[in-house]
Amino acid sequence: MPPKINTMKKLNKLTIVLAVMVLTITAINAQTYVDYKITTWNVEWLSCLNYGPKDRERQINNVVAVIKEMNSDIVALQEVGTGNAYKTIDTLVKRLGNEWDGHIVPWDNNNCSQNQGIVYKKSKIQLISSLLITNGGSAYNWSSGRYPVLYDVDLTTEKNRIPVAFINIHAKAYSDEQSYMRRRDASIALDNYLKSTVLYNQGVVIIGDYNDYLIGTTCSSCGGISPYKNFIDDGAHYKGLTAELIDPYYHNSTIDNIIISYKLFNNYLNNSVFIELPATQIIPNYRNTTSDHYPISVTLRINEEVSITDLPALNDIKVYPNPASYELQVTSYELQVNSIEIFDIYGRKQSSHHHIITSSHHTIDISHLQPGFYFVKIKTDFGEVVKKVVKQ
Repeated sequence: MPPKINTMKKLNKLTIVLAVMVLTITAINAQTYVDYKITTWNVEWLSCLNYGPKDRERQINNVVAVIKEMNSDIVALQEVGTGNAYKTIDTLVKRLGNEWDGHIVPWDNNNCSQNQGIVYKKSKIQLISSLLITNGGSAYNWSSGRYPVLYDVDLTTEKNRIPVAFINIHAKAYSDEQSYMRRRDASIALDNYLKSTVLYNQGVVIIGDYNDYLIGTTCSSCGGISPYKNFIDDGAHYKGLTAELIDPYYHNSTIDNIIISYKLFNNYLNNSVFIELPATQIIPNYRNTTSDHYPISVTLRINEEVSITDLPALNDIKVYPNPASYELQVTSYELQVNSIEIFDIYGRKQSSHHHIITSSHHTIDISHLQPGFYFVKIKTDFGEVVKKVVKQ
């Protein structure tokens, strides 16, 4: 019978190995979440003295107060002036505080132009680029030149950056047939634009003042068909999150809407769509002093795997080259690899190899993947490891 001390040493060693395995699997499987509250708000001729609320200082201070009360992460604004006499977005950011930033791409530079801008929290949002979408429909259909604005941003987490394209729109107003047809034609052109660009393969949020319903229409002689029917009918690629919202003032469907593309379906937090009435109720006489629209918000949730403790055995696994264009190489000289799976940044599986890989070297074809960030999950008898790679 072996000495008791040797038995204890073996047991202690086995306990440590088992504990490491449990810790590894737990660390890899545990999930953490980062929520992003996204808001659209038409702020009714903000900074224009000719129309809307007459007290400009009171209005902009009220807008700041409501944004702080909502505690959104990014707010898409419509009807924002941007003349030399009054830099509205700059003023908003200054009064919101150091944690905020903002941007605007004006189609017309004056304080009575109805431009679309954004303000956002710097800790969770990074602006990558912006442009006026002048080839997504005619100037006539976009209210004589009030084109959509693309704000390409990254939603930032501790470990990841998730690209999302915000299309901030302010469609043609009024309920007559001609205005309806202009909205309809602009909607079709925007859809065609998205499907012809790389935007179609990343998360897209179409947000703003649609000036019509997603189900039905404000036009009484237009057959009850939404001018945005092309988006709503394409349920495989788009989801109208605000389609069933009712405006509390007009008791009809809301004309301020949010549509997301299929890449974000799994990230929408169910039942998070919300008319921000509580935030507006802190403002006395809100509709006369601030805006005739109510802000509307939704929440996107990004799942992120907790950081993996780098254990010596798992460090044996190598994934290269990184970045890669056509193939990835996976090597492990100490561990048997049981499966290899590739996920996109939204957690959707892109490919899997579930057979037992007896070789120490394996080649994975990634030529079919779109450029961007991916996660390679490698399972072994000892545990799992996840490697982040870039597809060029």
